[in-house]
Amino acid sequence: MKLSTGHRWMLAMLSLAVTGSFSTAMAGDPGPANGESIYNRFCIYCHGEKGEGDGPAGALSGVATGDLSNKAYMSQLTDQELHDRIAWGEEKYPYLQMPGWRTSLSEDEIRAVMKYVRTLAVDKGPLTTPSPKERERKFNTDPLERGRVYYLHYCSGCHGKSGHGDGDAAKNMTTKPVALSNPGIAATITTKSVNDYLTARKQRKDTRNMPIFEDDFKDKVDEIVLYIKTLAKTK
Repeated sequence: MKLSTGHRWMLAMLSLAVTGSFSTAMAGDPGPANGESIYNRFCIYCHGEKGEGDGPAGALSGVATGDLSNKAYMSQLTDQELHDRIAWGEEKYPYLQMPGWRTSLSEDEIRAVMKYVRTLAVDKGPLTTPSPKERERKFNTDPLERGRVYYLHYCSGCHGKSGHGDGDAAKNMTTKPVALSNPGIAATITTKSVNDYLTARKQRKDTRNMPIFEDDFKDKVDEIVLYIKTLAKTK
């Protein structure tokens, strides 16, 4: 699916920051020292120096960047789950907004990053946010939650996290994105109208700022529309 939303721009920025892949396999034990150098090339831009989710690219994310420094949260992730998050990212965990690195990192390098990430976790008291299992369960069972994640993931870069048309990617646009939080606009939005617009069926491709989404995106539109309707009710 060819996208140029804020999410894809963020990944493009990361690709520029990460010049080439780690092609040299590490010998011996992939310990945290080796993992730190890999973390600093591939992960620090979103997760930050201490893993707190405050990296410069993390601010561009619609979905909040994970806090790797929270021991109460990280202790609930098995090594296999942490491995799969690094390797597969949003492809396996669609409620995360991060790329998978399995095509850029070897298995030893992924294990090295895992070991280093474990050293970042510090005691911040009892967990006050949803646990990994709760996040997964809510995404899998709640259509509104899926709509929220998909909206933040694909739409908030332009339309803004609250739907005011003030996303980071909109700052340099001469024609501002529609304010989806406007009740009058939200009332006209239907699954069909959004699908038609996203796939450019109703508009010439050279007359729009919005990227064109492929047809396989349509399975997400019902839930995105469901979430957009809630933005108009939020003051």
